[in-house]
Amino acid sequence: MSEHEDHHDEHVHDDHHGHIQLEYEDALPINNGKVCLWLFLSTEIMFFAGLIGTYIVLRFGAPAGTWPRPHDVHVSEILGTINTFILILSSFTVVLTLEATKRNDAGKAKSYLAFTFLCGCAFLGIKMVEYAGKFEHGIHPRPGGISLMYEQADVNYLRDLRKTLTDAGAIPKAAISDDAEEAAAQVPDTTEVAVVQQDPGHPLLETFLHQSVQWAEYVIGRVPNTQMNPNVDGLNHRDVLISVSQEIYPLDRRYGQLTEETHHAEQHYIESRLEALPELVAAAGENNDVLNMLAYEKTILEARQSFLGEHGHDHEGEEAGGSHHGGLNAELRELNSSVILPMHIPSGNMFAATYFLLTGFHALHVIVGLILFAFPMFWTLDKSRSNYIENAGLYWHFVDLVWIFLFPLFYLF
Repeated sequence: MSEHEDHHDEHVHDDHHGHIQLEYEDALPINNGKVCLWLFLSTEIMFFAGLIGTYIVLRFGAPAGTWPRPHDVHVSEILGTINTFILILSSFTVVLTLEATKRNDAGKAKSYLAFTFLCGCAFLGIKMVEYAGKFEHGIHPRPGGISLMYEQADVNYLRDLRKTLTDAGAIPKAAISDDAEEAAAQVPDTTEVAVVQQDPGHPLLETFLHQSVQWAEYVIGRVPNTQMNPNVDGLNHRDVLISVSQEIYPLDRRYGQLTEETHHAEQHYIESRLEALPELVAAAGENNDVLNMLAYEKTILEARQSFLGEHGHDHEGEEAGGSHHGGLNAELRELNSSVILPMHIPSGNMFAATYFLLTGFHALHVIVGLILFAFPMFWTLDKSRSNYIENAGLYWHFVDLVWIFLFPLFYLF
């Protein structure tokens, strides 16, 4: 046999013994349940990415300085931090549940799972406390009704504020009118509101109506607007309305300095106007309509002056960014009053809508996770149940991850 033939036979022999046998799986090397779960989670990721992305656009696209800070809308960083810790702890215990299940340690697996379930319940309980606090303060969307949060302190806000007060039984002084009879006719009959007046906050509401709301109406109707013409002897109507709104729900971090300056301007205007009234009364002679109008104006001026004497210096001595009081709504709440007055919170409605939408959807996912954990509580958690526990755990990790994004967005910025 030639040398060439020997080499050929050797090559064929090596190919025969060195051939690799490949084996193919009929499907992916993971079970069908996990494949379906990952497909589901991919859709959930896109869903929450869209919601969170929309919130970020709205939040950082709002005019500078208008988006509410956490304390402005009663968002508790402490409760949010506690909930974050609870969810992280639950993610750890669900891993322990899976490991115990793989070891056929059913007792420990069920204990860890029960602890995870309780963590989820605690998270929802704290979230309900947060929701209740916001509803108590009127910071929530109102489907089918007018929100208690107003983006601007304008004449529409003033109109609805007056309506809320009169509906609650607060009796206004006669409205400013050139006709004395017409002005007197605008005072409601006290018999019509006798029942409503039993609200424990009624004295506060009526005082606020007399000293602040009717003062704002007087400014809008009778005082020149320095916002339009800085050279006239008058007041900035916008600042006066904001100042009145701060008596209800103060945002000192944003409007504290403006309110203090407005109070000084009001005091100066009231003093100058009171000095001019005697000459106007003398010039009116026996014109009762004019005399009645001037007498009413003096009453309004003195009522506002009394308020400024008591509250005009509340801001002095306060640290920057602090809050000197909780406002009229806080006082009404302490008296167990059922009345919540409209508030001026720029971007408050957008915040409330996005907050309840995102955290509400997340809470629904937490409930679904608790349902997934509830079924195995009645099973023997041996190795045969490990696939179910692993899939449920993956879903729970996703829920925790979503909260890790929501927590800093709502509680820290």
